[in-house]
Amino acid sequence: MTDLEPKEFVLAGVVMKRLVCGKQTEGVLCLLENRSAGQTKTPIHVHANDDETVYVVEGQLTAVVDGEVQTLSPGESLFLKRGIPHQLMNPGNQPVRYILIGTPSGFDQFLAEGGHELPKGEVAGPPTSGDIERLKAAAPKFGITFLRDWPARN
Repeated sequence: MTDLEPKEFVLAGVVMKRLVCGKQTEGVLCLLENRSAGQTKTPIHVHANDDETVYVVEGQLTAVVDGEVQTLSPGESLFLKRGIPHQLMNPGNQPVRYILIGTPSGFDQFLAEGGHELPKGEVAGPPTSGDIERLKAAAPKFGITFLRDWPARN
């Protein structure tokens, strides 16, 4: 497998399949297909260097953008401008699948460093403490700032 072939990573319990990386687009964009079986959420965060566009293919995705909650259904999209706090969630138990486009690229590199590659035949589970520490360590290198403790402490 070359560095440019699609790979699946896990970040915050979400399986993210890198379809197109920044190396292939000279840094213009990266393209990911994301899947969540349910009960997943990203930290509330802000990107300093990139925008994200989300397009829901299957299921329902909840987005909190600058404090406003939105539910996206199949065929709906959302533009997440850099500098705006946001969080993506699948709070239910139904699967959701969505496309994420990062412009310019860079999120694909964050994914490789802050997440971990999903071995064939394995299923993504809730993030471990090691997963959370890796995510928090990688975020500043890619201009990503988390706005509160994540995951929430009980």
